[in-house]
Amino acid sequence: MLDASHALIGASLAKLIPNPYLGLPASLAVHFLADLTPHWDFRTRKVKRSKAKIIFLSLSDAAAGMSLGYIIFADQVPLAYLVLMMFTAQLPDWIEAPYHVFDANFPPFSWVKRLQSRLHNKLDLPWGLVWQVVIVAIIVIWSLG
Repeated sequence: MLDASHALIGASLAKLIPNPYLGLPASLAVHFLADLTPHWDFRTRKVKRSKAKIIFLSLSDAAAGMSLGYIIFADQVPLAYLVLMMFTAQLPDWIEAPYHVFDANFPPFSWVKRLQSRLHNKLDLPWGLVWQVVIVAIIVIWSLG
């Protein structure tokens, strides 16, 4: 799933679960549940890209999600908690990043890579992106309701 999607789900959870002792573990757990849904992401089908492009796309994706989460929820959730929830929702992808960028094929990076590879349910464009947008929109709208 795109990191933007994970961030928006984390922001929604920040609104729904104001207690960080419950919200932070939920945000981390929902990352893996979200990856079970059929989705598209930038690494789908192992497209050949330079490491610089992978870094740029990944950071842009993460920043876009955090920006949207801020725009939608900043007036409803304390800023520190909002940012922490969005980051926690993306955390497995951040931990996996050194595996791809620096060829860090050792724990904890390899463990997270292996776990995420097993859980991801990838789907090509356009439907992988359509399902992802629909699911995230439902969660965001539900949290605002």
